[in-house]
Amino acid sequence: MKDDLYSRSKTLSTTCLKIALVLPAEIPLCNLIRGHLVDSSAKLAVKAKGLMTTQAQQFFLQKLSDAKEAADACTYWLELVQQEKYLESHIIDPILEESESISHLFALAIRKIGPNDY
Repeated sequence: MKDDLYSRSKTLSTTCLKIALVLPAEIPLCNLIRGHLVDSSAKLAVKAKGLMTTQAQQFFLQKLSDAKEAADACTYWLELVQQEKYLESHIIDPILEESESISHLFALAIRKIGPNDY
């Protein structure tokens, strides 16, 4: 499962970076979105990569939580791209779905292995 989640997170991260590159440069809000989307997607890939190493449960849970937060940030910025119609829906909708799905998988993993305070 970790391998699949890492692979999906890395693909989402790469896709978000590509989306950031094609947002219209002449729209100020797109420049803001671009910066945040690059930051969030890079964090997602790094945090997901960190899950691949063996570690204590507490650190693993923290990395899961950090990765979920990065996936949620990607989702937020993708939703804004969708809402403002900066990309056509047939392009952004499946990417947004994948982002939400990955965030949900991180949440399930946190609930499954974490204590009740997570």
